[in-house]
Amino acid sequence: MKRLPNWHELLAAHFEKSRKARFEWGKFDCAMSVCDGIQAVAGVDPGAPFRGQYSSEAEAMTLIGSDLGKFAAGIAQQHGFPEWASKQAESQPLPKFGRRGDVALIQARDPGLALGTIDHSGRFAWCASERGFIRVPMRFWLRAWKIA
Repeated sequence: MKRLPNWHELLAAHFEKSRKARFEWGKFDCAMSVCDGIQAVAGVDPGAPFRGQYSSEAEAMTLIGSDLGKFAAGIAQQHGFPEWASKQAESQPLPKFGRRGDVALIQARDPGLALGTIDHSGRFAWCASERGFIRVPMRFWLRAWKIA
């Protein structure tokens, strides 16, 4: 799979639209926002089977399970998005590598883990949250997957 020729512009448009969006489970939450970003970059929507299938955090947990990282890794593998490798010890939870448009698993306060799309600078990930569309610094990234 390759990135779309105009993925830079499509990703910028996704970020702009997301800044104005309201959080809504199953439609615009961290997972669905990341899927929107993947669609902007690569033209595929890995979230299609899940959109509108849940409308609360409890329903999301029932659908995807309690381990967001494991769920994200499974979806990434299914779609051929390899994880950025890191040989760091688990006792040193430093961020993985990632580039613009890739997906990051983020250590968040609540609910604990979240997904974000890496911005054009490559130093922050944008994440849909109940507090709005927030920018998360790289130091909070736990894992990252290459998108196309």
